[in-house]
Amino acid sequence: MHVRLTPVVEGLSFVSMQAASLEVLEKANVPAPQARAIVQAIEIELAGAKDTLATKHDLLLAQHALEVKIEGLRADMRVELHGGLSSVSRQMYAAMLGQMAVLLGVAYFFITHAVH
Repeated sequence: MHVRLTPVVEGLSFVSMQAASLEVLEKANVPAPQARAIVQAIEIELAGAKDTLATKHDLLLAQHALEVKIEGLRADMRVELHGGLSSVSRQMYAAMLGQMAVLLGVAYFFITHAVH
């Protein structure tokens, strides 16, 4: 029993592809039985590849998912960066206050000892 696979891919059926493929193979002087076998093998491979080949829609979905992930990572990075900068600025102000206290202490020492 011979079963012919004729699924439709984006408006183009494998029947029209089969006729075109057979014509190309016949122009290349491939015997008819071999040409039909080659075209049938191609049909089988294309039907099996339906689950492994990505369509434009699949790629658009993947692109959208990646864009959403990237935007989420950017938001996380902004939060981390803001937290880190506020920590650094707190440390900077603490260092400036410490330095100011030391300078005031040194100035006080010189003022009190210079008078005597």
